[in-house]
Amino acid sequence: MLKRATKLSEIRLAFPQKPLAADEFEEFYVPVDSERDDFLSRVTELKRNLEEENVKILFAGHRGSGKSTELNRLTRDIDLTTFIVKFSVFEELDVVDLNYIDLVMVIVEKLAEQSEKSDLIGKNSKYFEKIRNWLADVTNIKVEETGYMLDGGAGVKADRGILSSLIGLIAEFKTAIKASSSNKTEYRLKIEQKIGLLTEYCNLALNEITLNLKKQGKKLLIIIEDIDKTETTIAHDIFFKRSGILSELNVSIIFAVSIFTLTTPFLADIRDRFKMVNLPMLKTTDRNGERFDSGHKIITEIVKRRADLSLFAGGVLEKMIERSGGVLRDLFKMIEDAANSANEKKFDKIEQKTSDGAFDRLKQVYHSMITVEGKPETGITTNDLYDKLKELIKSKEKKPPLDKIIVLLLSCLAVLEYNGKQWFDVHPAVKSLLKEMGELDDL
Repeated sequence: MLKRATKLSEIRLAFPQKPLAADEFEEFYVPVDSERDDFLSRVTELKRNLEEENVKILFAGHRGSGKSTELNRLTRDIDLTTFIVKFSVFEELDVVDLNYIDLVMVIVEKLAEQSEKSDLIGKNSKYFEKIRNWLADVTNIKVEETGYMLDGGAGVKADRGILSSLIGLIAEFKTAIKASSSNKTEYRLKIEQKIGLLTEYCNLALNEITLNLKKQGKKLLIIIEDIDKTETTIAHDIFFKRSGILSELNVSIIFAVSIFTLTTPFLADIRDRFKMVNLPMLKTTDRNGERFDSGHKIITEIVKRRADLSLFAGGVLEKMIERSGGVLRDLFKMIEDAANSANEKKFDKIEQKTSDGAFDRLKQVYHSMITVEGKPETGITTNDLYDKLKELIKSKEKKPPLDKIIVLLLSCLAVLEYNGKQWFDVHPAVKSLLKEMGELDDL
């Protein structure tokens, strides 16, 4: 539980690298809709899209842009009318080698878990039984060898029901693919060959759940987070090449994805299956590099909710906000690092010197992101990255072509996308690095 910091030693717990929980909104949430884009609130846009039956939404933004917090806000707003099944692929699967089949398996698992927990469907549902039998047949995992049965004594196992057996079967599947790459390849191939039946059985189960929820005056929604932690190629494979089963499921789903998922030549094809909602960064400067007052004001309010502003020496917080580029994750990390340093030095507040040290640490992180070691697999070199960054810094329009270099820079936050009429800029930490290296001397 968050607690507002009134002294430096409490800063660390007031600025964790995680989204606000439901019980923290009242005290700590600051509405930032107008600063992101004064045309339409992103939560309102999500709600409008969810009015469509079985809609699939890609909710895109930079890592650390606040997607999870906004999704938690959405959850609070629609809780009375919507039954929400939410999970993180980062917690459930291997994001380095994520596949659409793995994703579907976890969707089925979470639906079965919530159905059992909340009594959404009979524990011996014939439709979930079809899914269980199909999966057991395809994978050759023996249902009786899973941990789903109760020990009845004397070596006798008592059946706990179809839902429990399906959950146990998927747990065995997940364990097997984590333990062996050959198992993973084999199972994926077998499942892919019969994926049509899985889609059919899933939709039968979903239809039954939806009907039962309708009697309670509720809709079903699945929210899948942390797909933005996967590689670009994986996201493109899931949402373009292999999107069939995901788009055909009879349920509304919100996928939290990275901004660069929407920077693809195949975007028009993706739009045929998915709605797009983009969450821009908060602006700290305008397109001309001038201070953006309302952006600074709203971010100051966010910090004020979490900490006493007297813990910052005059002008220090303003400079930290400017250096963050509007990336709250970076700002929070700088505040934490600076507070730790100030506390160790027995200061009573964060001085400019400790703030500078925190900014230097942040620059080290970004330096590794814009440096390509050895022979690049992508064909993109460090000089290519530097040239593109300098080109964007020099640009007045701030609207570079979304080529593979810009996509790479967006993926690591070296380049940020801002609101209104879409424009881009280089992260202040990266600008400072390039300046120190003499890369901006000719600009």
